Amino acid sequence: MSWHWKELLPIDRYCVRTDEKPCEGDQKVLSLLYQPLIGSMAVSLYMTLASKLEKDSYWSDESNHQELMLVMGAALNQIFEERRKLEGIGLLRTYKQAEEGSSLFIYELQAPMSPKQFFQNDVLSVFLYNRLGKEKYRKTRDRFMLDTIDESSCTEITSSFNEVFASLHHSEMVLQNQEAQEMIMAEEKGKGFAQRPSGKDPFLDQSSFDFELLKADLPAFIKTEDILSEEAKDAIARLAFVYRLGPLEMSKLIQQSLVGGETLEISELRKKVQDWYRFEYGPEPPALAYRTHPAKHRIMEEKEPVTEEEKMIHFYESTSPVMLLESISDGAKVPLADIKIVESLILEYRLQPGVVNVLIDYVMKTNNMKLNKTLIQKIAGHWSRKQLNTVKEAMNLAKEENKSKKALAEKANTKQGAASGNSRPYRPQVRKDKLPKWLTEEQESKEKVSTDSGRKEMEIEKQRFEEMMRKRHENRKNRGES
Repeated sequence: MSWHWKELLPIDRYCVRTDEKPCEGDQKVLSLLYQPLIGSMAVSLYMTLASKLEKDSYWSDESNHQELMLVMGAALNQIFEERRKLEGIGLLRTYKQAEEGSSLFIYELQAPMSPKQFFQNDVLSVFLYNRLGKEKYRKTRDRFMLDTIDESSCTEITSSFNEVFASLHHSEMVLQNQEAQEMIMAEEKGKGFAQRPSGKDPFLDQSSFDFELLKADLPAFIKTEDILSEEAKDAIARLAFVYRLGPLEMSKLIQQSLVGGETLEISELRKKVQDWYRFEYGPEPPALAYRTHPAKHRIMEEKEPVTEEEKMIHFYESTSPVMLLESISDGAKVPLADIKIVESLILEYRLQPGVVNVLIDYVMKTNNMKLNKTLIQKIAGHWSRKQLNTVKEAMNLAKEENKSKKALAEKANTKQGAASGNSRPYRPQVRKDKLPKWLTEEQESKEKVSTDSGRKEMEIEKQRFEEMMRKRHENRKNRGES
């Protein structure tokens, strides 16, 4: 069940706004740098919105989302999810005006980063490296590189402004400038300049990092208010997000990065963090991390779990897939191949994190604790077509598939027993995996109910038979007396 209708309806109107339309260079950046991270559908949505802007126009006419669905050939829930990707990576800002009967959405397109900005970004450059691999990443980076001018071998002869232009007399300049400024400012009230803005960094919420614990762990002689500027806190939050660092680990690395015991150099901190990660995990870059199950798709968000099944739903909803794999392996490092499988489930099959948790747990518990990639992709394709959004839906589907799997196995065993001429079904000795309780408790409950029901019917039938025999005996006795 999709809940996008709570946020967006086909009849809702929208218009597009931008400070600067995408240029040819932006198209190259979107295709080569952003697309590997957000997918072709999100880039297509960005370009479709940009095409709504007429030549020399920075606001589009109003349209409705039903028209957008027809143009893109996509369902509304898919457009909604692709829009969120654009927002998350910094390519779109969305505003909503609630009106009677429908809503008006203002989609403000943000210019993509310049190649230099992108490759210097701690978050995006690392994730792009992970998606493309070393060789492809290097070739992509080279496409945006150009040779610098060797200033030591030549002399710059560029003319300066005052060499080309003459200056007005001071009295003329002041008068004309003052009159012009007053006239222009009166005409431009409520307007802003069209400009070529710098690309927007993806927004990272600093509240996800415990800065209070970090401050408490730093030595008393370090003046935290001096070293933890807003710029430094932003860099710390980003590095902690990418390299999965906690406040205590970050505290140690900050202390190693202080210059003269007073100044925190961001570049030095970045180097220390990267060295720490290589020492702990080897040369492979961090994989793209994912958040836990979205709050709008949680059913245990404001409810205290009571039953065993509710506790499992709460666990799946509040745990990221990578953390689930770590908990299954008792905290051991998760292999990169397994992390890539998780990435594909979220990026390619568009499954929610909680749904991925159910899928991982189900496959591992039914396959000797192995992540069978072929089996996972087969089930993921089915679940993706079902458009599962809640953990409960995924668990119910897993129960159905497990039941079908068991029925097929019993049918195959019966056929094999009949082929061998044995009157009893063939039951090979196979190792039984310990399945999750939520997966089996319903089946066990049904079997128990079925067994109890059978016993009750047998008891009733027995009583009926005994009553029949008693009456028959009485009838014979009566006929003998007569």
